[in-house]
Amino acid sequence: MIIPRCLAAALALALSSVAHAQDTRPLQFVVGYSPGGGTDTAARVLADAVTRTTGRSVVVKNVAGAGGQIAASTVLREGGDGASVLVINHPDLYLAVQRDPAALKLADFDILMADLRDPRMIVVKNDSELTSFATLIERARAQPGKLAASVTAAGGQELFGKWLFPALKIDVTIAGYRGGSDAGNALMTGDVQMTIGDDYSRLNMRDQARALLIGARERSPRWPEAPTITEALAPLGITPPTPDFASRYGMYVVPATLKASRPAVRAELQRTFLAAMGTPEYKDYIAKNKLTDLVVGQPGEAIGPLVEADVAAIEKMK
Repeated sequence: MIIPRCLAAALALALSSVAHAQDTRPLQFVVGYSPGGGTDTAARVLADAVTRTTGRSVVVKNVAGAGGQIAASTVLREGGDGASVLVINHPDLYLAVQRDPAALKLADFDILMADLRDPRMIVVKNDSELTSFATLIERARAQPGKLAASVTAAGGQELFGKWLFPALKIDVTIAGYRGGSDAGNALMTGDVQMTIGDDYSRLNMRDQARALLIGARERSPRWPEAPTITEALAPLGITPPTPDFASRYGMYVVPATLKASRPAVRAELQRTFLAAMGTPEYKDYIAKNKLTDLVVGQPGEAIGPLVEADVAAIEKMK
């Protein structure tokens, strides 16, 4: 039997899609940060879960630098076939795009899944005279420019501060540091009066510090003393752009072209990642680290509106 050329082409495409959906090639996670951080650790746990559930090996490659821009560019260049996945945080992806808008656009990327979130917090030392968020505002108004907050430079923490302090109409210096450890040390050594950190990531200083505010919808079981941003700002007549504005969301991202060129590959990757988060090994990691309340585990389609709302708010800050 002679198969018409158009039917043969369609059959070949269908077989190709099935083959790619069952891809056994090593999968690469391109992490936009140095080894050892929270995002890198979570990615490695997920990578192991993916291998356990599918038998497909996952290689984790750390490509730090330029706030995630290098890693994002790498995946755009190498991930068109679905073999490389970008692991980066929101809003760092947006910030990376803004650093080089000529080469990168948000529309170039497609979020497959978000795994964990980590809300921003304002943290002070236990013996600080800033005993509450209200005290912070009062002191800043009485002494404009005298208070300083350390942050990881050019990231979501800095973004949070650049929205919050002007919204409060207070003059607080934002001091940028190379990483979270340096920013935290600046608080401990007294170089600054406060630091803007992340809920889980700041647990290393829990015994020495307390939180005045958390940028989340609900109070944290780790920092129960901190009011939510909505609680704290409502009496002042201020509404945050989103209830968890600029919270760090761990995201798994592929080039947007994959959805059109190889939809079966994209769908299988998304299904695999979500399923991996449900494995006993992954759940055990979450339980042991007391991260249950920070689990997102949602597809990109569900996270998209949150990202869009944050981006819209950030654009207004320009």
